[in-house]
Amino acid sequence: VQRHDALIAELIQTVQRHDALIAELIQTVQRQGEQIAELTRTVQRHDEILQRHDERIAELVQVVRELAEAQRRTEARLERLENRLEGEIGRQSGERYEREVVADAFTLFYGGRGGSPKEPAIRDQLAHWLQTLVEQGVEITPSVSPFRADLIWWKGDRVMVVEIGIKVSRDDVKRAAARAELLRRAGVNATPAVIGEEWGLPDVQALAQQEGVEWFVGDGLSQGFLEFRKLPDGLSSR
Repeated sequence: VQRHDALIAELIQTVQRHDALIAELIQTVQRQGEQIAELTRTVQRHDEILQRHDERIAELVQVVRELAEAQRRTEARLERLENRLEGEIGRQSGERYEREVVADAFTLFYGGRGGSPKEPAIRDQLAHWLQTLVEQGVEITPSVSPFRADLIWWKGDRVMVVEIGIKVSRDDVKRAAARAELLRRAGVNATPAVIGEEWGLPDVQALAQQEGVEWFVGDGLSQGFLEFRKLPDGLSSR
């Protein structure tokens, strides 16, 4: 019995130690649970911060996109304005060059008579020349109308129908040819010509030769232009 009592006492101590260990383990688990809970709260706070950051980044991305679109529209408007400005400058330069050529026509052709079809006297002369075609009911479109030419100049019975451009284009050549042809249909000894500072494209000069259009472009003159210069300064054939 004494041995049993001793064993029971020892067992009781063992159980007590186990209880103490279990209690300590429970406290450890509780502390770990608290730490896990704190860690969970920390992670949640970090998630909230990250979510706010993501929302802010999304807002910034949207702002950047809007700024980029606004910049694109601004650049497009500036490009359009630049093109319009260049076009307007080119148009004004072309008109100024045309006025200068018309003003210098007497010296360019070494005499003669004529001017811009905008002048009443030149319009009257063209109307006189085209009277027969008008009476016949011939349709005169703007593309072939000598009234739309830049310069009409004549010596005696020879008339030059001139298109003027800083850069002589294929259209200048074709218009000059068509307008001179209409005057020839009316019985006028008309020759098409172009005057400019340079050829718009390398093949335009060849087109002028093909269409029978004389030229004074840059420092170059066609043979027909030179021959017209040599004609005596006569009065209008009207």
